[in-house]
Amino acid sequence: MARPADLELVSEFTPERVAKHFPIDKEERILTLDRPVIIESACPGWQIGGKRFPAVPCSIEDQVQETVDSIRAGAVAVHMHPRDPKTCNAQANPKLLARILEEVFQRTGDFVTLSHTWAAKEEVDYISETAELLELGQGNKYCQGSVVLRTGHVSATGTFHPRQNVIDGVKWLEEHDIKPIFQLYDTYVLRDFKEKILDPGIATQRPFVFNMHLGKHHSHSIHKDPWSFLQLVTNYNMILDTIGHDSIVGVYPGGRNWLPVLVFGLLLGAPLVRVGIEDCYWIYPHKDEIIKKNSDMVVLVREIAERLGRRVVTDPMEARDILGLRFTSPGVANVPAAAAG
Repeated sequence: MARPADLELVSEFTPERVAKHFPIDKEERILTLDRPVIIESACPGWQIGGKRFPAVPCSIEDQVQETVDSIRAGAVAVHMHPRDPKTCNAQANPKLLARILEEVFQRTGDFVTLSHTWAAKEEVDYISETAELLELGQGNKYCQGSVVLRTGHVSATGTFHPRQNVIDGVKWLEEHDIKPIFQLYDTYVLRDFKEKILDPGIATQRPFVFNMHLGKHHSHSIHKDPWSFLQLVTNYNMILDTIGHDSIVGVYPGGRNWLPVLVFGLLLGAPLVRVGIEDCYWIYPHKDEIIKKNSDMVVLVREIAERLGRRVVTDPMEARDILGLRFTSPGVANVPAAAAG
């Protein structure tokens, strides 16, 4: 077979030859990792503490300090289930939540609260406890975002979510400058929110924020590789293509495989990731090393994100702008949370 006319036989790779062979320096940028990322800390969560999981803080001071440490480590947003200091049981208690968060505000200056604002009852009530938090904060200080579950869902606490209660709750939250944070525990939940809440115009404030739960109760399974990563990439992009690419999709992994799946979320360019002990126990999927402190995991994830070239958002005002939040309470200094002394 004859040699092609344009193929030269050379004994050395001159600059001209190399440039012709593979002009690697002319490749365009790939901007997937260019998007800033918000880290949300989920602590102390709902898990059993004590000897089983010493990382769970119980006293008021420990809950405050671990949250402060997590914010200073790089978590600009907080999701908290406060603990009764006498029993160490998680509570849906607006006064206790406000008490702990207020002390954190005093020590850090400012941060974003993405709260669970409703109590476990026979039927969900998104309004009563949330209204109490608004009153305590003279605005949305303690509940800038509130988690919303799909219609017809029975939560892990046994609370039923009737369609009308969810509709009324979403309307009320938006009317009071609280961002509904839509929780996606499985694939069909996306269409349920779209058909019953978004398409009818019940929720109107873009960007819509969705939390994709993986590896925890009621959620997408990620206990086998490589299917865990395919599960994430498929459903992450399903959300964007179904609702719109202006949507905020949070990657919220739990269980054994949380860390690799979270890192994959960072590689996908996810703008929001949850880190913390609420749904995590082991650090690594292949080792039996237990998490010692929630803030340690924030440090770990921030370091990974920054090594990947992701800029971690530490300014709460920037985080609110990304999430489409408006702060309505008086008297909070706009101090970048991770920089607060």
